[in-house]
Amino acid sequence: MHAILTVTNDDDSRERFSPGEEMLPGLLAWEPLGGGTRCETWLAWSTELWAPVAVKLPLENLLGRPESASGLAREAATLAALRHPAIERLLEDRHHDTVPHLVKEYVEGPTLAQMLEDEGALAPADAIRLAMQIASGLHHMHGRGVVHLDLKPHNVVLRDGRAVILDLDLAKPIGTAVPRWQRRPEGSVPWMAPEQCRMRPANPQMDIFALGALLYEVCTGVRPFTASARTYPQLTARPRPPRELRPRIPPALDRVITTLMTPDPGGRPRCATEVLALLRSALPAGEDGLWPEWAGALLAAGAS
Repeated sequence: MHAILTVTNDDDSRERFSPGEEMLPGLLAWEPLGGGTRCETWLAWSTELWAPVAVKLPLENLLGRPESASGLAREAATLAALRHPAIERLLEDRHHDTVPHLVKEYVEGPTLAQMLEDEGALAPADAIRLAMQIASGLHHMHGRGVVHLDLKPHNVVLRDGRAVILDLDLAKPIGTAVPRWQRRPEGSVPWMAPEQCRMRPANPQMDIFALGALLYEVCTGVRPFTASARTYPQLTARPRPPRELRPRIPPALDRVITTLMTPDPGGRPRCATEVLALLRSALPAGEDGLWPEWAGALLAAGAS
């Protein structure tokens, strides 16, 4: 199943490329995968690899603008520093071409958002294992000094049932300050940490809050916050406890979600290693985790 999303391009509702058309040298357009305000991503066939790939390039009306290439260059540099099964891979950096673009691995499967829409909330043990997979990717990402800043169900694809984090377009090095000229925070409001809404410097605990908000949705089928692009309810309110919406959620899992979504970042786990330990402790009795028991001791040592 292909994870197909709607391409956002207000200037023209028709598709930019026809199936089989050469969109770039050696890359034949297949179908759109997604898009936003600056770039769009296409599923393409690589004649060099003889395999499907994901191609990210600027929207047609933004070609030639310096910020298009610079944004792709930042994302390429971020992806090039990461090597993890739960994070999409960069295959080729072509941001310097006449039409700047990136060639990335095509992660085949539904997005987590699509799965929730089609199937509803997951069973507690399955939700915990999914969160473990994502937290494992965050552990690697944060260890390399990178914060994702846009973790949400739309940016997680399930490849053979395992989570893969996509779209590092907004990712920043830890400690990066928001530019003075920026008027609004970047990110997706329903999953943003309060300090991200306040435009504080990039911090791994922003991703930890977003993971909690994602896990809340995976367990309940409901987003913790409903907001437009200009309102930030997480600044003044906390969501209903997950068990009020789904009594089948075990108390231990309810506590983990609540802890990850603590408004004060000082009350959240300090790092993804602590998150992994919390998630493992919340697994119902008899349920398998993602690692052998002897590896758990290493995890506990890293979280102390």
